[in-house]
Amino acid sequence: MELTATKVFINGQVFIADSNYSVCEAAAIHGNTILQTGTNEEVSETVSEQTEIIDLQGRSLLPGFIDAHAHLELYGTNQLGVNCKTVNSIEELQQKLMITANAVPDGEWIRGWGYNQNYLKEGRHLTKWDLDRVSLTHPIIVVRTCGHISCANSKALELAGLSFTSPDPPGGSYHKQNGELTGLLFEAAHMNMFQLADYSAEEVMKGLQIASDDYLKLGITSVHDAGGYGTKHIRYLQQAVNEKKIKQRVYALYGSLHESPEMVKTGIDSGIITGLGDQNFKICPAKVFIDGSSSGPTCKTREPYTSDPDDSGILYLNQEALDKSLGEAHENGWQITAHAMGDQAIEMLLHTFESTLHFNYRMNHRHRIEHSGITPEDLLDKLKSLRAIPIPNPAFLYEFGVGYLRDYGSRVNDMFPLKSFIEQQIPFALGSDSPITSADPLQGIYSAVTRKSKSGKLIGQAQAISIEEAIRAYTWAGAYASFEEDIKGTIESGKLADLVVLDRSILDCPSDRLTNITVDMTVLNGEIVYQKQKEGVH
Repeated sequence: MELTATKVFINGQVFIADSNYSVCEAAAIHGNTILQTGTNEEVSETVSEQTEIIDLQGRSLLPGFIDAHAHLELYGTNQLGVNCKTVNSIEELQQKLMITANAVPDGEWIRGWGYNQNYLKEGRHLTKWDLDRVSLTHPIIVVRTCGHISCANSKALELAGLSFTSPDPPGGSYHKQNGELTGLLFEAAHMNMFQLADYSAEEVMKGLQIASDDYLKLGITSVHDAGGYGTKHIRYLQQAVNEKKIKQRVYALYGSLHESPEMVKTGIDSGIITGLGDQNFKICPAKVFIDGSSSGPTCKTREPYTSDPDDSGILYLNQEALDKSLGEAHENGWQITAHAMGDQAIEMLLHTFESTLHFNYRMNHRHRIEHSGITPEDLLDKLKSLRAIPIPNPAFLYEFGVGYLRDYGSRVNDMFPLKSFIEQQIPFALGSDSPITSADPLQGIYSAVTRKSKSGKLIGQAQAISIEEAIRAYTWAGAYASFEEDIKGTIESGKLADLVVLDRSILDCPSDRLTNITVDMTVLNGEIVYQKQKEGVH
């Protein structure tokens, strides 16, 4: 008995996202899987009286976007805090924080997020004295846009038991000036403080639902969640998926933003390995942190920063500790990965892959490099030979590109080198690293295609790729990086019906207008889970 379609999409630009970048005009789904693609006439043969017919009217139908590196919990809980991403001065930031301080009882945390000293009128980081002017009775933490640096007020420092004599933690530092803490916390010092300022379980679950709803509006049907704080984060994710608070399919990186090797050790000792779970929730790579952020800048580079000849970033782990942590995970059957942004950090991770595979070879390991920020030619060669998968974040170029030019100079030509990956036939999957940048895949695609900063500056333009290549990196490649390319990532018969309908034809859209595109409909598991409301309809 031939199957009939439950839904068909006709008169459209159906981008299959296969290796040939095939395009057709119609697609049919049966239940939660793709039934057929082809011409309107071919697909019409699957239609019955019960079939829902959706006329695309020339719009694009794509596989659902797969964000290969995002932080659902951080994105969601940020929405519960004070948004400092758009403030233009410290005074404006203080005013926003004061509104919350006046609304909550003394002693309760005030949490801000998203400030960027490069965009503040004062052109500097926050200090505890700035935040003390907001409140001395509330602990306050404001996290920089990169998620690796924060500032705390005197009350927060007091609660943490910190003073001028407090030693810097491994992989971090407490900024000091004239014999006193300034409140500025770098890397592990920030991660430690955020443990104290963390959200409650109830708040986290609320945040995860907010994140899921917002991501659906952006056409994101699968997320590779890049971690939160400790094993409780994995528990929150699984619970939220089970309770349908998170509707996306989640591939959970098993790592922590705080003391990541200890988290990996916990996973190894538990007996679980990569792949445990189902199509809705699955445990994925063991992940550690090697270095800091590209925009701080705190990532570890082989040569000093162009902006500071005395600084080349922060390392969380030395080579021996990295080899031990991820090497043990590999030996126990895990896919492995690490946050590696600077070229020295990437070189260290590739050394770990090489030594680990030498003693315990697995052909289809698909070990990953989260970010793979500065990846020059010599590292590309090694990356290819080791069959590793980079997970770059081109949207960083839009938000932080001008700072990259200042901090790295000509090295921007090796930052997120998508064109080189393609020329070397290195599969890569795109991620937003939301909430560090926008979760919108169209922003990531725009940045991959144009290499333009927010101000219009070109950042390593030779590494730009085509719209088709960028879409495939946001769909099929994400599925490949999670060993799931057989069930999703392209619009092919038998695969899961995770789809997104855009408001126009993306392949015919001028590259400088890609960010004007919006999502009209998101289909997950064959069901419409988001549909943009038409103007005038309530």
